[in-house]
Amino acid sequence: MNRLTVILLSIPCLALHAWSQDQPEGQAVFANGDRLSGIPGAMTEEGLAWTADLLLHQPSTIKVDSLLEVRLQGMTTPANEAGHEALLSLTNGDTIRGEFFDLTEEYVTLKTWYGGELNIKRSMASDLEIVRSEQALYTGPDAIENWTLSGEEGAWSIANGQLVSRLGGSIAHQLELPDKCHLSFDLAWRNNLKFRLLLYSDEGDTSTPDNCYDLVCQRRFVYLRKKWATGASGGTKTIGQPANIPELADHEKVHLDFYVDRATGTIAFYVDGRQAQIWADDDPKLGDFGNWFHFVAEEYPLRISSIRASAWVGDLPENSDPEAPEDALDEEGQIILLQNGDTVIGKVGGVKDGILTIASKHGDIPVPVQRMRALDLTSKDFEEPIRKKGDVRGWLREGGRITFRLDSFRDGKMVGYSQTFGDATFDLRAFSRLEFNIYNEDLDHLRGGPDW
Repeated sequence: MNRLTVILLSIPCLALHAWSQDQPEGQAVFANGDRLSGIPGAMTEEGLAWTADLLLHQPSTIKVDSLLEVRLQGMTTPANEAGHEALLSLTNGDTIRGEFFDLTEEYVTLKTWYGGELNIKRSMASDLEIVRSEQALYTGPDAIENWTLSGEEGAWSIANGQLVSRLGGSIAHQLELPDKCHLSFDLAWRNNLKFRLLLYSDEGDTSTPDNCYDLVCQRRFVYLRKKWATGASGGTKTIGQPANIPELADHEKVHLDFYVDRATGTIAFYVDGRQAQIWADDDPKLGDFGNWFHFVAEEYPLRISSIRASAWVGDLPENSDPEAPEDALDEEGQIILLQNGDTVIGKVGGVKDGILTIASKHGDIPVPVQRMRALDLTSKDFEEPIRKKGDVRGWLREGGRITFRLDSFRDGKMVGYSQTFGDATFDLRAFSRLEFNIYNEDLDHLRGGPDW
């Protein structure tokens, strides 16, 4: 007997909503390794309604006690037209993306294409980061089937929204990028870091392609070398000077940004918002480069998450510096960092027509949201939402996650509730997957939980 029969219960057709042809399909993944493709439906005390070809469209209910996640098929998302993107960090570890729309004593309001206006309790928010809008060409990681692996078998996997290495090897993705592009991701490791990033490789199934830019991280030292092969000639050379990165020795997690101009051969390297090095290839046209990028684990474990590739306008960002200037320490209020590196301190007011008002000792200061870089929302009265058994964790395709109680799916929408933002209806196109039983520690090892 198929093992799935023990987790599926037939229910009358009338118990389900009428299905739309536009209803997105998904794949349910269970703790015992079973997978079932189909269409998700209402969430009830009995479980998750599910319609699957396997069951000849007989509506059934999936018991969620052993359900790890539901993966949602890739769907097109609309372009960001707001001119900026706000990343709001919450006290429970979630990150919500949207347009910074308003701020009051009680709420931070983000306008999102996938959930409308979300009024987030200010006591449950910690930090707000503003980034300039860039056309996202890729966000991930997506399904492991979309990556090309080489090296030791089983070296890489995807768990908990992260690429995870447990053996030596390469994992590569092919992506058409413009001449000017921005690639960013979070990198975490244990003990000593030995890691390589290959850019514009011409081969995806090897960690030693003939043509590529090869960024080599060995503990705190980072250098860039170029490999090329054109016809019968080829070679390898180191570009510029190595970089000494203290963060790679002092921490075990960093955020990395690469700003690449292929026409000039320039690669700018940022670590946690700080410009660490700029390399310049004096002959960028030399070589038959491709469109693969690779992550190569030479020591492990490694974790890579929040991958984002986008078009780049060509202006390098100022260094991020969260420290207030010494002459401002006697001022009261919140610290607002601006894109040009300046700092403003004062009491933050509301946002109107894209302008944030800040009351300082020098008077009211109007600051365009697009000029902001970060806003510290930390409060003495911070709180975390109560963890409820029925909570799910939704992973956004553009990066970040949202935790809420899932109530139902219908016509490409998802209805849920959170103590953080109340009732909400989400567009399913925004999510790559939904995790269930997120507080069950016995299932953590199956999705790459907190233990390495």
